[in-house]
Amino acid sequence: MKKFLHLLVPMVAFLFISIGISAQTIKGTLHSPSGEAVSSATISVKGTNRSVVSDNNGNFSIDAAVGNTLIITSVGYQPIEITVNGNFINETLQISESTLNEVVVIGYQSVRKKDLTGAVSVIKAQDVTRNTSTTLAESIQGLAAGVTVRNTGEPGAGAKIDIRGAGTFGSNEPLYVIDGMLSSATPDFNVNDIESIQILKDASAAAIYGSRAANGVIIVTTKKGKDGPVRISGSLKTGIEQFHKRWDLMNSTDFANLNKQAYLNAGKTPLTSTTTEFNPAVSTDWQDLLFRSGNTQDYNISLSGGSNTATYYLSGEYFNNKGTIIDNSFNKGDFRVNTTAKKGRLTFGENALFSYTHQDFIEGNNLAGNIFENVVQLLPTMPLQAARYIDPINNPQGYSIGDDVFAYTDAFNVVAQQRLQQNDQYNFKVRGNAFIDVRLLQGLSYKFNVGIEESFDHFKGFRQPGVVRRNSDNPKPTLNENRSQFQSFLFENTLNFDRQFGDHKVSAVAGISNQTFDIEGINASKENLPINGSNGNYFTVLTQGNNPTLSGGIAKWANLGYFARANYSYKDKYLVSGTFRRDGDSRFSPAYRYGNFPSVSVGWKLNRESFFTSKKINELTLRASYGKLGNSDILSPWQYFGSISPLPVAVFGTTETINQGAINIQLANSNLHWETKKTTNVGVDVSLLENSLSFSLDYFITKTTDVLTFLPIPATAGNGPVNGAPNFDPPVNAASLKNKGIEFSSTYRQNNHRLKWDATLNLTHIDNKVTNLGNLGAGRTFQQIGDARTEVGRSIGEWYVARTNGIFQSQAEVDAYVNKAGTKIQPDAKAGDIRYLDVDGDGTFDANKDRSYAGSPWPDFEGGLLLNFSYKNFNLTMQWYGVFGNKVYDRPRFFLDRFLTNADYRKGIQPWTPENHSTTTPRIGVDNNGLDRGLVDNAIPQSDRWLESGTYVRLRNLELGYTFSNKYLKPIGFKSARIYVSGQNLLTLTKYKGLDPDITGPNIFERGLDYGQYPALRILSAGLQFGF
Repeated sequence: MKKFLHLLVPMVAFLFISIGISAQTIKGTLHSPSGEAVSSATISVKGTNRSVVSDNNGNFSIDAAVGNTLIITSVGYQPIEITVNGNFINETLQISESTLNEVVVIGYQSVRKKDLTGAVSVIKAQDVTRNTSTTLAESIQGLAAGVTVRNTGEPGAGAKIDIRGAGTFGSNEPLYVIDGMLSSATPDFNVNDIESIQILKDASAAAIYGSRAANGVIIVTTKKGKDGPVRISGSLKTGIEQFHKRWDLMNSTDFANLNKQAYLNAGKTPLTSTTTEFNPAVSTDWQDLLFRSGNTQDYNISLSGGSNTATYYLSGEYFNNKGTIIDNSFNKGDFRVNTTAKKGRLTFGENALFSYTHQDFIEGNNLAGNIFENVVQLLPTMPLQAARYIDPINNPQGYSIGDDVFAYTDAFNVVAQQRLQQNDQYNFKVRGNAFIDVRLLQGLSYKFNVGIEESFDHFKGFRQPGVVRRNSDNPKPTLNENRSQFQSFLFENTLNFDRQFGDHKVSAVAGISNQTFDIEGINASKENLPINGSNGNYFTVLTQGNNPTLSGGIAKWANLGYFARANYSYKDKYLVSGTFRRDGDSRFSPAYRYGNFPSVSVGWKLNRESFFTSKKINELTLRASYGKLGNSDILSPWQYFGSISPLPVAVFGTTETINQGAINIQLANSNLHWETKKTTNVGVDVSLLENSLSFSLDYFITKTTDVLTFLPIPATAGNGPVNGAPNFDPPVNAASLKNKGIEFSSTYRQNNHRLKWDATLNLTHIDNKVTNLGNLGAGRTFQQIGDARTEVGRSIGEWYVARTNGIFQSQAEVDAYVNKAGTKIQPDAKAGDIRYLDVDGDGTFDANKDRSYAGSPWPDFEGGLLLNFSYKNFNLTMQWYGVFGNKVYDRPRFFLDRFLTNADYRKGIQPWTPENHSTTTPRIGVDNNGLDRGLVDNAIPQSDRWLESGTYVRLRNLELGYTFSNKYLKPIGFKSARIYVSGQNLLTLTKYKGLDPDITGPNIFERGLDYGQYPALRILSAGLQFGF
């Protein structure tokens, strides 16, 4: 027995020791060479399937036995293998050569970021995905110098983006290149699929895209699979949306008191809703009825993985947005498949996106019937619905629409407008490309790329009967349907060369690109749709009803381009790049169909010179470039042809015979040709303090010639409305524009042990000038659109209005305001009326003649600030954005404060009275058939009274997150997990009185007009990100 125990005890002890060794938990910390923690690194035990991921502080723990080998890999660092010989590992990872030579995509090529000689901004994918948005453009606001983004809060609506100012009178939207497919960033795109974003801003960077690149290029590369086991990542995000501001308006009691005074001032009988029929229990807050709290839901899942010969990336998204306006929403679903495979000299793959969107958009989101302008004009003494308004034919629901005696208003009942009109837009899209790359020789490869975009749109609009405004016709129950299809094919063949010959590095690309476009659409409508007796709803199908209408259209065009670019570097300090592209576009006449677009750029890395001895400056590069770009997206197909419409008819003779007629609706102009933009750029890139501080500074000048504008001609010439031309004027290449500006961007990184933080600042100043408008007539050098004037020597669309100069405090002041002859300048004015300047000096005030420039819609400068903080497992991100020095025309306030026709009043407003002189608000009244001219002049729209500062600073995003440690994740099989809360547009610092100073404007000429735009929203969100 003793012998047995002597043998058993050592054996049991050895067994427990062995088990202890095999179950040993190894802890460790990973650092970069500069001491920063390396997060998201993968640590695996060689020969097993055990692996973990390091947390935000670089910490990890994994079960391994002494003698096991740990494999540590992380993007941007060299992989290492470590033999376990203890229970703690403190390792410094070395930056990989690929990180030192970080590359950016600049069109058909990738170059090292530090070898760039053009103006290119790089945006990190993680900075884009923090914001709740439906388009790429919307999500990059404030993240890049020289890139102006103007947002709207409407679900599914896209933002407007300018790169380095307005270079044309038409669309300034940039070209989007998504995985090699030339396209647009429509709402179907999932920003969670983004791997990288590069923005090409000058000609040297963008000239490779020739005629498509005049407005800049945004290159988006989506995620690809990586060598390794299947990785599953997902995210859940939900949020609440609200208007960050509403109009602060009077209740019914305050309104009734002030409105009675307005009528009495005008010598008119007050409305009965403010006197004999006043009901204090009726105090309708029309904003409460129209606005609501919205919400968002965003769900994403992705699978990726592969081997050294094939990789895959699959993702899916569902996004739903209930808007902050009643009966307004947007939802989408998309699925992406990206694959790549290698076999010998061949590399081939595809990138495909399938998407479906549905938008229920608001009625009256333009200048006519705009809900944001009308909601402030509806009176609080009016109920939403009332028996007095019920009309079985014209107003069966009894919606309040105002009347002359009870509650006079010309405003649309916006709630009725939303309920009676249903607008649905459906879209299904397939977009992607497939490629094959053949390595021909060392450094030489051939690539064939084919892309497709196929889009199917279906619009369905149904209008129920019922008037929404006084003195308006009752529409019949009407259904309108539109179906359209867009198709584009892209075919590209390229040769790429990249070799190093001692101190000489040469890379080049040459190719051919051909893209075709085909749009077809058909529209049909019917009236008098019957009611389905089984459910009481209308039949909303075109097989019912009568009075059918049918129309349709087709458009086809094509682009063909030949391009080449060569890059040369000597000793990695002297850089030269040259690009040439020849483009053809079928939208131009044969004589002007082709254009040539060259560019050249140089760079000098001073820090690599022997005479450069500074140890604090790590990188110092000087850059300069010059080039020419074209703009072909200014014309519709066949616009250089003349067009005749056969629609008119004429009746002749005693028998009243109907004869077919014809009118000229488009004059022929075979001289229409490219808009041409010439750009010059000089810049400097600096990195210092061991690369912890870096900044870039660029100065640029762009001159655009042959800009498409409209030539005034006599109406008898018979031209029709083309592209929204004023007065049916035909388009000609006659105008010229000049933009010059400065861009500054800087990043600072700091790592204080557990606390890491970085800050990125960008600032932009752009000066826009019109240098030519063509032959507008004898002595005329401007175009007038509304209250904005575009004139040679000034910026596009500056405000040109009558100038106010205080308020007349007494009749004596009115009498004393005279011209040189002693005649009153404003003879119809009274005490309490606005004093206007006699700008033209003719001794009288004329609202149309006495105008002068009163501000620009273009900011003096704009900028963004991004702050990131990380402490232990917590991280905080803060993004600010600001616009400074612009003027905005507040049209909703014009309707509120003009005091000429009935509208609600702003709470706390103090109009002038004989007892109240301490106010900037004139006397109150209502229109008395134009007899009170002073009151009419107070309400003129062409006045600087409605101009306000558009300066604002906004907390664009604030996010607080927590990343779970591995010890919590391992038992549930997760490799990573993070929770966060975020706030979007939490704070806006501005003096602007409207809902939102961040406006898009209806067109380029009225850029600063707030015509009741859907404002940016405050969004409070919470989310979860995970991986396993």
